[in-house]
Amino acid sequence: MNNNRSSRHENKEKKVNRLYNLLIAVVAVLIVFVGGTMILGNKDKSDNQAETTQNNPQTNDQKTDKTAKKDDDSSKDDQATDDQATDDQSSEDDQSSEDDQATDEESNDSDSQAEVEKNPEPGVAERKVDPSWDSVGTSQDAPAATYKKGSTDWNEMLKAVGEGSGISPSNMTVWRLGNNGGVGKAVATVSPKGNSSTKYRVQIEWVDGEGWKPAVVDKLQ
Repeated sequence: MNNNRSSRHENKEKKVNRLYNLLIAVVAVLIVFVGGTMILGNKDKSDNQAETTQNNPQTNDQKTDKTAKKDDDSSKDDQATDDQATDDQSSEDDQSSEDDQATDEESNDSDSQAEVEKNPEPGVAERKVDPSWDSVGTSQDAPAATYKKGSTDWNEMLKAVGEGSGISPSNMTVWRLGNNGGVGKAVATVSPKGNSSTKYRVQIEWVDGEGWKPAVVDKLQ
């Protein structure tokens, strides 16, 4: 009988040992499974993030575009500032030029001492005497007083007449050129070519060593 009890006790211990071993095996499998799942899960997450970045280059492009646009806007602002500074400088230069021109005109006006008289006598609309008129130069020692057309004296007299009337001798119609009361005095009536209605009577005088110069200019009616 003792042998039977001993045999049953051994069988019971064997069953318990088998159950423990089975539980240990199950626990080991669970540990391996859970650990593997966690490792694979983290790897898949990293792969998904990399794939998302790779498959969505538009996001990176949008960031790049935003950065480029910001830089472009900054460049435009800088350019606008430079253009404004250039415009301001140009305006200052233009204003300075206008001021200089006005100063020059005022200087010329102050230097000019021309006397203008309206209707001084019948047939004369305006008479002008300007001390700033200068001699036209000469190659003669004295005026020839021959009033010969084409002579040196004639040509120099016409230069003086043009100086007073403002008409170039090459564009001048000479109606009369003759003596005006002395060897060193002459008078001419001229008009622009093709405009006989506008006539000038110019009195000229001889200056020794310097030539003829305008003395009085009448704009005829």
